[in-house]
Order: sequence, then C-alpha cells, then structure tokens
Amino acid sequence: MSNSTAKVLAGVPAVNMTLFHRIQFSVGDSAFFAQLPNGKTTLLVRDIEMDRAKRLAKADKIGCASDFTPEKGLDGDRDTALAQAGAECLRQAGVKEAQVDRTLPFLFANEIQKIGIRLQYDSNFGVLERRIKSEKELQHLREAQKVTEDAMQMACSLIAKAPANSDGILQHEGIALTSERVRQLISRFVLDHDCTTLHDSIVVTIPHVADCHHFGTGPLQKNLPVIVDIFPTHNHTHYCGDCTRTVVNGDPSDQVRDMHACVLQAHRVGCEALRPETTGQAVHEAVTEVIRSGGYHMGQPPDDTNEDYIGMRHGTGHGIGLDIHEPILLAKGGEKIMVNEVFTVEPGLYSAKYGGVRIEDMVAVTTTGHVNFNTLQSGLDWK
Repeated sequence: MSNSTAKVLAGVPAVNMTLFHRIQFSVGDSAFFAQLPNGKTTLLVRDIEMDRAKRLAKADKIGCASDFTPEKGLDGDRDTALAQAGAECLRQAGVKEAQVDRTLPFLFANEIQKIGIRLQYDSNFGVLERRIKSEKELQHLREAQKVTEDAMQMACSLIAKAPANSDGILQHEGIALTSERVRQLISRFVLDHDCTTLHDSIVVTIPHVADCHHFGTGPLQKNLPVIVDIFPTHNHTHYCGDCTRTVVNGDPSDQVRDMHACVLQAHRVGCEALRPETTGQAVHEAVTEVIRSGGYHMGQPPDDTNEDYIGMRHGTGHGIGLDIHEPILLAKGGEKIMVNEVFTVEPGLYSAKYGGVRIEDMVAVTTTGHVNFNTLQSGLDWK
C-alpha cells in the first residue's frame, strides 16, 4: 500500500459481515472503517456507540461523525453525515486513493469520490480473510452446527413419528402437520439455543421440492420424502450452521430408495474430494460423475412438463462462515481450495413426481484432507 492509499470498509456491521469480521463489533447503525497510509486504523460509529466500541471494537482509534466535520458541515441525515466524516477522515490523512471491497455502499463511495479521492475495487479485499478460518472460527462453526443438528433431529423425528389420518395426511396435536408448522417448531428450537433463523428453514415435499429453494407449504404426507434444510445463525458469535436431511414417514418407494443411495454416494465422494490445492470445480465434477453414473441428470430439465425428470439442479456446495453462502462455490468455475476453508457438501436429486432427496454436511479442509463437523445419521428412517 502506497503512502497515499487507504483501505476502506463501511456499512452496518450487524448485516455487513465483512465489516464485522474486521472490527469484531456488531451494531445496527452505519460504521466507517479505514486502514490509513500510516498503518493505523480508524473506526467511526454513531456517537452513542463510542463507549461500547472503545471497549470491544478492533481499531486503533474510535470516533464519531463530529470528530471529522468537513468545512461545509455535516448533513442532517445520520448516515450521510457519517459518510461525509469518513471522507474527511481520509482527506485529513492525505489519502489520494482508497481500496474498497464488494460491499461498500454507494453512499460512502459517493462522498469519498466527491472530494477527489479515487476508488480502487479489490475483488479479494475482505474475501480471502474470511475464507481461511481461525481455530476460534472453526469452533464457532462447530457450535452452530451442533445446534443445527439438534434441531434437525427434533424436526425429522417429529415428521417420522407423526400419525397419519385415513387420507395419509400426517397429524400433530390433532391437526394436519404442515411444512409451516414444522418450520415454526424449528425456529422455536434454535431460538431456545441462542440462535436465530434469519431466513426461514426449508421443509418441502411433492410437488414443490422440484424447486430446490422452495420453502415448502401445506400438509405433509405418509410415504413421501420430506427435505428439511436448517441454517440458523448464532446470536452471539454470528457464525452459521447449515444441514439438510431427508425423512420419510412410512415406506419410501423403490425410486426414492435408489435416489437416496445415489445421493449418499455422491456426498461421500464430494467430501473425500475436498482437499487443499484441488478446486471447487473438481469437487463438483466428482459429484457430477456419481450422479450421472447412477442414471440421473445434472442441471435444469429441458422441459418443465417432464414429470419423469430426476436430476441435481445446483452446485455441490458453498463456503460458509458469518454468512450462509460465502465464496467459493463447489461448482463450475470454483477456485483453488485452501486449508481451513469450510464448505457445505450438499448433493441432491429432485423430482416433482417422486419427491426429492438432499444430504448436507459442513466440512472443513485440513492439511491432509477434510473433517466433517456433522455426526447426525443420513438415512430416511428417523423413528
């Protein structure tokens, strides 16, 4: 970094996880962070947050907007004023160019550029730092995944043991057991374990299962597979869990059993392919080979009306950490994999006619291969 270049992050740390990762301070108002040319770091927050930031945040200097009031004063809008103060902070430090990441709000970019400071986008800024997890981060992910697995055990056991009425509709406390009801119970469970489902869990069966990200709706039925995908965020550490299992109340069809066997094999191969120096694309290709060798398809069906189409319609997995989906992908174009990266491995097969099967674990890359953070069983029977 030259003697006139700064590195800049900005946004709301409670939702901008790149900023949170750098300052280790969560707040629901806008914040501005800069590593100045002299190597020192400055964090600007709302005035009422300064005392807390001084105790908790990782920065050499903590300030607020009024500490860097430009010549023409600060705008009456709080966020605009902070952006103006951030720009003034850079000006006073003699900054001519600022390296910025993919998350910088245009509000901050606009105020910085208005005073003549050039912005230089760095696609790896904030990304590489988050991809490689520290031992503390690995432990946070293990803890989040443990809560996720406990919630999965509860949900799948509930579905598996629910009685069915004469029409094959599963029952719970005297009424139909629906996707919506199971999601409510999952949300309550993780909340009791200091986690939050920021995005609703997936509990889905025929026919919506053919849409891989459909959350599911309506009553659950006997003998049909139900995909349950739970991905909570820990309220204290902010790290995420992510796990998927498939459950059948009753007897799965021979087709579903075959799909499940293929997905199990693809999952095993995907995990074994995770190792340093290979690529996300190579892992995905290994899984693709298993799926196709099993007689199934990859990608979207050429005709949405083809009810007999059974295929895997997504990549093999994704990075995970402070966000559910982080770079890199285990998919076409996936880059080189590094030690201490953490991924989901989640092959699946989907059919609007027969139902769907998906198995997802959280897997960390080690110097010699991988370690799976999951211990939960992967079968279809959860009684």
